[in-house]
Amino acid sequence: MKIIEMFKILNADAEVKRLLANRIHEDLAPEGTPTPYMVWTEVSGTPENHLDGGANVDHLEIQVLIYDSSQPVASKIRTEVCRVLENHGVVDGRLGHFETATKLFARGFTVNFWLNR
Repeated sequence: MKIIEMFKILNADAEVKRLLANRIHEDLAPEGTPTPYMVWTEVSGTPENHLDGGANVDHLEIQVLIYDSSQPVASKIRTEVCRVLENHGVVDGRLGHFETATKLFARGFTVNFWLNR
């Protein structure tokens, strides 16, 4: 199964790199990570199998969340990350919540990728 090169894609964009620097994490941000930061995780991955042979495409669904103490900042960064990723996949629903334990706003979305093997 192929994987998406999220770090490479996002760090190639000057605005996203300026906003998040080295604060893009897969699955979980280390404790004490300064805000804003982004976490992405693979929600699902499915090979697109065919009756006449094995899969030649993998379908991945990724969830992206941006965390910050300011809702407008988290939303602005979500817009920028979405702008970059929609050139590589199909952006779906928006996500958002407030985490009472950390006092951080989370703003995000899901994005689907189809990767040729």
